[in-house]
Amino acid sequence: MRIRILILGLIGLLVLAACSGDDEATTTLPEDGSATATSLASGGDSSAIGSADSPDSTEPEDTTTTTTEEAMLPEYDIAHRSPGDNGDLLVVVLEGVGDGVSDHDLEQVILDVVDTFGPVAEAHIIDDASVLDLVLADPADLSDAQRADLDAHYLLKLVDGTSVSFQGPFQDIPGYEIGS
Repeated sequence: MRIRILILGLIGLLVLAACSGDDEATTTLPEDGSATATSLASGGDSSAIGSADSPDSTEPEDTTTTTTEEAMLPEYDIAHRSPGDNGDLLVVVLEGVGDGVSDHDLEQVILDVVDTFGPVAEAHIIDDASVLDLVLADPADLSDAQRADLDAHYLLKLVDGTSVSFQGPFQDIPGYEIGS
């Protein structure tokens, strides 16, 4: 019986010794939105990473560095909201997209709008508030000049709460269903 207790005690000590390595992990998040992670393996010498004081500084071979860029959602404003039986009708105006916006940006905005302001039955994304009335007007009532102005600033349309279609400058990009 004593031998069993002694063996169990030794196994416990071995497990404890194996789990108490000198692993270190550092994570640095610079202001530019990228993330860098460095990890030293057990027994690694953190002084081997080098510093400004050490002339022959080298990085250990088992260092891993990962950099990721965080995608920024374009800023937007809900310029119009009216309730409906199956959800609201929203007109979303993108702000500060003078440098341009991508179809991926538009997809992220519509997902954020649906998640934040749901239930949404219909939504229209534009990049200029001056065409707000044109989006809400009956297309048959618009002049050719008004249609051209609307086409230049109308970017995306959501209908039936899930069906997305790209408009204006993005009209060649195929639409899709949210959730599929």
